[in-house]
Amino acid sequence: MKTDAIIIGSELDGLVAATRLCERGYSVRLFSTGAGSLHYSSDGIHVLGFSQATNEEYVSKPIEAISQLNQDHPYQKIGKDQAIDALSWYVNMIGDVHQHVLLNDCNKMVISPAGLNIPIYGTSKHQATIEQLDRENVTIVVFRGHRDFPAELIAVELGKKDTPSRVIQVDAPSEFLENAALAKSFDAMEDLDAYFATIGEAIPPETNVVLFPAVMGFSRHQEVLVTAERVLGMPCLEVPTLPPSIPGMRLEHAFASHLKNNGMSVHLGASISRSSFDENESIVIWDSMDRQYEASALVISSGGVLMGGLNVDSQGVIHETSLGLDTYQSEPLNAISVDRSLHALHTAGVETDNALRPKRNGSGTIQNVFVTGRTLAHWNPAAESSSEGVCVATGWAAAENAHQYLEEHNNG
Repeated sequence: MKTDAIIIGSELDGLVAATRLCERGYSVRLFSTGAGSLHYSSDGIHVLGFSQATNEEYVSKPIEAISQLNQDHPYQKIGKDQAIDALSWYVNMIGDVHQHVLLNDCNKMVISPAGLNIPIYGTSKHQATIEQLDRENVTIVVFRGHRDFPAELIAVELGKKDTPSRVIQVDAPSEFLENAALAKSFDAMEDLDAYFATIGEAIPPETNVVLFPAVMGFSRHQEVLVTAERVLGMPCLEVPTLPPSIPGMRLEHAFASHLKNNGMSVHLGASISRSSFDENESIVIWDSMDRQYEASALVISSGGVLMGGLNVDSQGVIHETSLGLDTYQSEPLNAISVDRSLHALHTAGVETDNALRPKRNGSGTIQNVFVTGRTLAHWNPAAESSSEGVCVATGWAAAENAHQYLEEHNNG
């Protein structure tokens, strides 16, 4: 079975690369062992929130700060202009297939599941930001029995910003209280007006902003929140919960539907058992059922250690799991210092050239393989608060580089 391109992994970067290649008119197959890390990702686009040098210094203008990163950082490899083009393409595409996201002039502060303030560059319509809550009277809604929304911590952190808030408990729309079950309950609700009217009776009269946990539906979440605003007569915003993340799952479902509608083949629960490169430069892979697939180009978006794109052996050495590509790490993970070991873990990954092409077995770069996102070395998404930005930028850049290769290969 031959396709133009194969994507390994269902991380955000892989979904971006697949979407862009489909737009370019190529046939694409995506292989994934399971759900990607979007189930851990909150709403919006984190581009660069903290300085790479200190991991503490707040970055106000992330696009401008790209030039200050080390030369091996993924943003530097693809270049600031490509990062800008990728983000612009992404907000237009995702606005068509999912929801509108606004790229701000500078980072804004959003509320994390623990109530902490996290810098973010791209925000969705109903995503709670500190700016929206400034000098407002806030009521935080908790569904009775729902344990994944630490509302009291959020109230404490808002108090530190001199934002008055109170927490109220209301009945959930169903007896099932896990995040996904609550979201499905809102999707299935027939009389949203009546439900929010009941909630309105419990909201203190001085309230002018309401915060809900980010479980207000999967496919209908915008309709649900617009209805809540109409019935309650005030802004109704979402705050992320503990994982699994419903906003991340919404995004994953939107991508899946869009790619399916565009004819892309998706193989879930499929791992890569072996691979080869023939003399015609085609890539052949075999899945765990020993089925064979061939492609002219391949994008590896299988994530880091958490998602199985990288693994750690007994000696503390990082390995790439799909093709056995060469990896970088500053030192083995059994280093004496815990801090140094953690740094080595977070910044380890596949080393590539500026076109995101990797090496294997110490040879030159593989011309038709491209690596993206958390599988790449030299960045720390948690410390930098840069996960979605790097994934979008490298996924888009890898697709553009694959397009260039495929165009030359097909015309040659």
